[in-house]
Amino acid sequence: MQITTQKIINLKKPKLKADIINVLINRFSPRVYSEKEVASKDLDSMIEAVRWSPSAMNNQPWFFYTAKKGSTGFKILANSLGNRNYWAKKAPVLILACYIKEDKFGKYGQYDLGQAVFSLVIQAKSLGYYSRQMADFNKEQVKKDLKIQNSFFPWVIIAIGKIGNYTKADNISIERDNIERKRKETISQEI
Repeated sequence: MQITTQKIINLKKPKLKADIINVLINRFSPRVYSEKEVASKDLDSMIEAVRWSPSAMNNQPWFFYTAKKGSTGFKILANSLGNRNYWAKKAPVLILACYIKEDKFGKYGQYDLGQAVFSLVIQAKSLGYYSRQMADFNKEQVKKDLKIQNSFFPWVIIAIGKIGNYTKADNISIERDNIERKRKETISQEI
């Protein structure tokens, strides 16, 4: 049976225990992306969502580098990725998210960066884009090649784009994505 993009989308629909907003229902992290460009206004909208993310004491300890396919920045980010993330080179946009650790609130930088990345991911999905976050990359090489200042810590690279055509995808990406999404049954307790 041939795997199609729609079959992957249907497979990724979560089995909910309670109602949640549609953007969360429809969000998942594919490995197959269309080469269709991300509109500049949409990328600006995603970064604006980051700008308005919550942070401890409104410190906003993050900095994002955006790179469109074909740019020098894109090549640097793509070449830094671990072997399992080969598929990301086909995405039209790669974004490097860094946390800043330079003041008394810096101990919350990673947590706050996570909220900022989530804001970007949800804004992207609300605009019809998919995203996948990757921590497996050469952080020191990226820092050197992009001349990133010492207080900025590269933390994650995010691929952004429209979902691609699974009938033309490589077998490894299909195999990895052709899996139902599962979550732990118990993640909270009333006290």
